[in-house]
Amino acid sequence: MSRATSERRQDLLEASIDYILEKGVADLSLRPLAAQVGSKARLLIYHFSSKDSLVANAMIVVRDRVQRAFATVVKNGRKSTAPEIIRAFWFWATSSQHERYLRLFFEVHGLALQKPAQYGPYLEGAIASWVEMMALILPEQLSRQKRRTLATLAVGTVVGLLLDYLSNGNKKGATDALDLFAGSFDALLAKES
Repeated sequence: MSRATSERRQDLLEASIDYILEKGVADLSLRPLAAQVGSKARLLIYHFSSKDSLVANAMIVVRDRVQRAFATVVKNGRKSTAPEIIRAFWFWATSSQHERYLRLFFEVHGLALQKPAQYGPYLEGAIASWVEMMALILPEQLSRQKRRTLATLAVGTVVGLLLDYLSNGNKKGATDALDLFAGSFDALLAKES
């Protein structure tokens, strides 16, 4: 692939992400998307081979953006405890500015579970990459397996509470549950040490 083609593909991908974040993917049609990003549907197919491939590629970029934001939260709170970082991420993710990312993640994750062949690259790291990031902030005196198990618990709980919040709109209830979980996380860490 030439540099110009690669750059055009990246430009189309970035523009498509903005559209997908705004509209979602359930009723995504390439013609309106192409018109919005200044292209033609056939050129999107040329660059991405299919609508599903475009969405999967877009989601990988979106996931990377959100994870970089999480990494910044962790870096800025380097002396913070795991519960404090869990809470910081929760408030970042549920802010009105970032909630659209959550809605898109759950929408595409559902599609990926139904169509793993089309969304495989996205699905492979959708949760595992978050678990790995969380495991890195847990105390080093824990075994790798214990860190991974606790990270899986933390990520699974946060994902479940995010889904609960988006499903019923009860942000206070989900936040209270998150606070209860985060508060008990130190006890889990102490028990495992």
